[in-house]
Amino acid sequence: MKIALKKTLPLLIAASAGAGATWGLMEYGPASHGYESHAESPAPVADDHAEEGHAGAIKLTAEQLAANGLRIETAALGNFASGLSLPGQLVLNTDREARVLSPITGMVRSTSVQIGAQVKAGTVLAVIESTQLSDVAARYLAARERQALAQSLFVREESLWQKKISAEQDYLAARRELNDARIETQSALQSLLALGMSEQDARALKPGGRLASYALRAPISGTVLSKDLTIGETVTSDKPLFRLADLSTLWIDLAVSVSDLGKVRAGQTVMVMDKAGMSTEGRVIFVQPELDEASRSGSVRVQIDNRQGLWRSGQFVQAQIQMGEVSQALSVPLSAIQMLENQPTIFVADTDGLEPRTVVLGRRSGERQEVISGLQAGERFAVGNVFVLKADLKKGEAEHED
Repeated sequence: MKIALKKTLPLLIAASAGAGATWGLMEYGPASHGYESHAESPAPVADDHAEEGHAGAIKLTAEQLAANGLRIETAALGNFASGLSLPGQLVLNTDREARVLSPITGMVRSTSVQIGAQVKAGTVLAVIESTQLSDVAARYLAARERQALAQSLFVREESLWQKKISAEQDYLAARRELNDARIETQSALQSLLALGMSEQDARALKPGGRLASYALRAPISGTVLSKDLTIGETVTSDKPLFRLADLSTLWIDLAVSVSDLGKVRAGQTVMVMDKAGMSTEGRVIFVQPELDEASRSGSVRVQIDNRQGLWRSGQFVQAQIQMGEVSQALSVPLSAIQMLENQPTIFVADTDGLEPRTVVLGRRSGERQEVISGLQAGERFAVGNVFVLKADLKKGEAEHED
C-alpha cells in the first residue's frame, strides 16, 4: 500500500533554518543536481518498502529537491583527517604593523600618499617644516665645515712636521683640533638622527638649502591604513600621523578549550574558510602557555598567507586545526545525517527514491563525518534539510498505523 505524503513539504523547510555550509579536509566527488523519479504526481510519495526497520523510499523530482533545500551528492574517497573546528577572526600581524609619528614639532608642508597606497620602506610620507630641525641642522653643517678645515690643516701640519719644517707641537695641536671637530660633527649628526632624520638625508644637507625641511619616511613596506594630517597643520611628536601594515600575512587568534589544548602544536596545518566558501591553508605559529583567566581557555595563533590580498583584517572565519594524519576515507557532510530510531541514518538515492539507510560513523573533520560502513563510493545521497525527509517518514508511519 502506498502512503501519500502531504503536499505541504515545502512549507516545512520554509519555517526551518537553512543548512550551514559544509567543509573539511575531505575532497569528494561533485554533487548531482537532483534525483529525478518516475512518479506521475509532483507530490512526495513513500512506498511500503522498508529497509532496516525504516519506512519506505521517498520519491522527489529535481524541483521538489530544490524547493525543500535538498541536493544530491555522490560519495567518493578523498583525503581526510580529524580536526578541531573553531570560529575566529582575522587580525593584523602586529609584528608587521607601524604607527608613524613625527619626532619633531613643525608644520606639514606637503604629503603625497593616500589611504590604501602601497609604499616601500623609506618612502616619503610627508614633509614637515621645523625651526627645531633648522637649528640642529645648522649646527651640524657648521661642525662639518669645521671638521673639513681641521682635516686640511692637519694634513698640512703633518707634512711639514715629517719634513722637519714645522715643530711637533704644531702637528699635535692640529691633530687635537681635528679630533675635536670630528666629535662635534658626530654629536650634531646624532642630534639630527634623534629627531628622526635619516643619516642619508643628514649627509645630503648643504649650506643654503632648506634646513628646516624634514622628510617623514615609511619605516616598513606595506599599505597605508590611516592618515591623520592636513597641509598647514602643526603636528607634535605625540600624534600618530599614519598607520601602515604589511598585509602579506594575517593572524587568527583562536580560543581552545583546556581539553583540546594539549593536542595543538606549533606547525600544525589549519584549514581556514569564510562564510562565502573561500578557503586557504595556514599554520599554527604559537600556543599561549598561559590560560585566559576569564574563559579558562588557551590562545592559539594561526598565520595565513595573504600575498594575493584576498583576505581582510576583521573578517570572521572558521578554522580547522588538523589533528591527525591525512588518509583516504569516505565522508559526508554533517547535514546528510539524521538520527532515526537512535541510529545515524543517510538517505540514499536509488531506483525507488530516497531510502533511509543506517550507517556506522567514524571520525569527524570540521563539518564532515567519516562513514565506516553503510555507504559505498559512487552511491548518491541527500544533503541539506534532510530532517524534512525524517519528518515525513514519521508522518507516513503514523498514517499507516491508523
